[in-house]
Amino acid sequence: MRFPVEVENAACIVENAACGHGTLEKVATPGIQSIDALCEFLNITPRDTCKAVMYQENLTDKIVVVFVRGDLDVNETKLRNLLKKEIHPAELADDGPLAAGYTGPVGISKDVTVVYDRSLVGLSNVATGANEKGFHYTGFSPERDVQNIAFYDVAKTYAGAICPACGKPAIQIERGIELGNIFQLGQKYTESMGMTYLDEAGQLHHPIMGCYGIGVGRLMASICEVSRDEYGPIWPLAIAPWQVQICSLRADNDEVRETSQALYDALNARGVEVLWDDRPVSAGVMFSDADLMGIPLRVVISPKGLEAGTIEISDRKKTMQDKIDKAGAESAIIGWLEKAREGC
Repeated sequence: MRFPVEVENAACIVENAACGHGTLEKVATPGIQSIDALCEFLNITPRDTCKAVMYQENLTDKIVVVFVRGDLDVNETKLRNLLKKEIHPAELADDGPLAAGYTGPVGISKDVTVVYDRSLVGLSNVATGANEKGFHYTGFSPERDVQNIAFYDVAKTYAGAICPACGKPAIQIERGIELGNIFQLGQKYTESMGMTYLDEAGQLHHPIMGCYGIGVGRLMASICEVSRDEYGPIWPLAIAPWQVQICSLRADNDEVRETSQALYDALNARGVEVLWDDRPVSAGVMFSDADLMGIPLRVVISPKGLEAGTIEISDRKKTMQDKIDKAGAESAIIGWLEKAREGC
């Protein structure tokens, strides 16, 4: 089986090409079965090789051989999408059609499916297997030595690789968090449940089923990754567990407690989610814990502030800190929240 030629942005990959075209020559490589060993034996680099990666189709166990530049790996998801079949790493029998460790494109068995990765476009004068135990070819040029060769994108990308959209070597690889996933269930469950529908022609069919999931914990971790400082997370207002945190310093003080209770009740009545901290701890402990909670707006009520008729508010980003009139505290807080929702 050979796939039709499909090379996108092939010109972007010509940078892989080695200079000149050597003569295809079979050389003895006894006991050399890995790319590293071959490179050491021939004094070349992995980029100067064409390696074979073997798989088998899950349903038929038919062998699939992927040829890719020696310094790259196969992206199995790309390969599955190309084949439209599930695959697994091959287990080669000694009497099978392939010589393990010595598999190459020239003279490969017609009983296997062959896929050529587009990293081989323009590649020349490289080493590859000779399909004979103990031998490799040197001077191999895929487009010269393989008739009707087809190229597909099945290799994993790498840092600095050529971008297929802009043609520049600008690809960067960074670690990420999987926030959610989908499951393509096909007709497995609709068939077992006897679920059917009538099409326009009046024929019964089983619906195709799927589902998805979003990891709430992973979502929180990803937000913390981009919205935080040295003191803890900074929750965006839209997803914060609480919108406002009231910190009552000296909650045993009657005026502090009464003012805190009144503001707490008023904000709750306005639909604001409020956390009230009235623990008998020092201000430093209370503020450190507030930073660690990451709540967008902090309201500090203290005997000293109330003596001056003020309440202190500050945002978690530490870009705003203000003293507001005690009587207008509710309106000031609601106003700040409205502006925050608008992105101001």
